[in-house]
Amino acid sequence: MKKHLLMLPLILLAARFTYAQEAKKAQPDSVIKIIPITDGAHTGYVYTIGGKLQSPEDVKLRLLSYAPSAQEFHLLKNNITWSYLSLAGFTASGVGAFIEFKNNNKYAGATPALVNGTTGFNYQQHSNTGAYVFTAIATGFIFSTLFNFARAAKHNKKALELYNKRFE
Repeated sequence: MKKHLLMLPLILLAARFTYAQEAKKAQPDSVIKIIPITDGAHTGYVYTIGGKLQSPEDVKLRLLSYAPSAQEFHLLKNNITWSYLSLAGFTASGVGAFIEFKNNNKYAGATPALVNGTTGFNYQQHSNTGAYVFTAIATGFIFSTLFNFARAAKHNKKALELYNKRFE
């Protein structure tokens, strides 16, 4: 009887170690997938993880939780910020160009006068240099906007690829 009592703790201990080694259930598929949804002329995108719809905030949190994809996500946000700043610069310089063209066109400051015995107008010479400078600045800002939005899209795609790569 004493032998059985001595063997009982050993058997219980072995059972405990066996239970600790039990394989845990695998996590559901954690790959982020983007699914396009078309409604005639409009196209939208939804995110799914493990076949379940996810909000963009949930996807953002998952991307930020993994260091390589978080770095790309920060580059994405930086490019979007610069895109909006460039768009504001384009708008401001476009308004400046419009004002300069309006104030320095042929008809600005035209005065009625008698020209060779008939009524007419005297047109003053105006320089459009300011308008051309503002137009060139606006052109640079619109290209900067498009370039930064394209880079933001590239970083978004790369962040998703880096996140999904660890589940392959």
